[in-house]
Amino acid sequence: MSRIANFFKKIYIYIILAFVYIPLLAGTVFSFNQTSKKGTFTTTFNRPTWNNWLHLFDSERDVALVNSIIIAIVTSVIVIAISLITVWSIYRQRQKTIKGTVTATSNIPLINPDNITAIGLVLVFAIFFGIISSDSEGLWRVIVAHTVMTLPYGISLMLPRSEKFNNNLLEASQDLGYSVVRSWFKTYFIYMLPSIIMTFVVSTVLSFDDFIITRTVSNTSTIGLKLYEGAFESWALVLGTILLFISLLGNIIYVFSKRKNLVESDKNKKQSIFKKLFKKVKIGKDS
Repeated sequence: MSRIANFFKKIYIYIILAFVYIPLLAGTVFSFNQTSKKGTFTTTFNRPTWNNWLHLFDSERDVALVNSIIIAIVTSVIVIAISLITVWSIYRQRQKTIKGTVTATSNIPLINPDNITAIGLVLVFAIFFGIISSDSEGLWRVIVAHTVMTLPYGISLMLPRSEKFNNNLLEASQDLGYSVVRSWFKTYFIYMLPSIIMTFVVSTVLSFDDFIITRTVSNTSTIGLKLYEGAFESWALVLGTILLFISLLGNIIYVFSKRKNLVESDKNKKQSIFKKLFKKVKIGKDS
């Protein structure tokens, strides 16, 4: 019975993986497919070609890509800074009422629809900065909007790890003569690095992929807007293939680095065991 159960468990996992990766592989294959006569994407495989890759940055898509990268990086840095200060303040807050209120209210934008958030941001921009003409809208509007959009994700990702921080490390660092700020960076900031990296990745992806908020608050050209303009074109598959290979490369590097750390830790454990045994043998001989 256990063999049958294990078999169905494996089949279930393989089916899920197939549903996830088959579309990605199909997109990679069709990125090399010749487009239709109208220049749009077609599901009929005509003939292999590199034209889609060679014309990836036509129609000012290079400008849109640069804008998307700038917006994503700046937004991620701002979100990391605000989220880090927020979760540190929540960690230091002793009153549970204030702590619970801040935690609960920070999760509200997560369930709020993007179009409602976009309309609210437009109203806020109009109230504080006036009705700015379309030719004066810049990247800063999108950066502010994306910061508002991704900030709850940053807080949600950092808060669980922040709550597990041992404050004795900070106090011990100060006892060693470090200043408060330097102790904070030496202990808390280093401790939060995994969450900071994860927040950067999530904020960058969300900002890079956004369409509704970007389209509503500004006329800045981004890759997200280009993807939804007109008919679906094959250059989108090319961009998706590039991002897929970057993700795979990042995962491979992460797996190998983690495996290397495990091997080194096992090696250190074995060395420590041999040292202890050697000391015991030496003590036994001396006695």
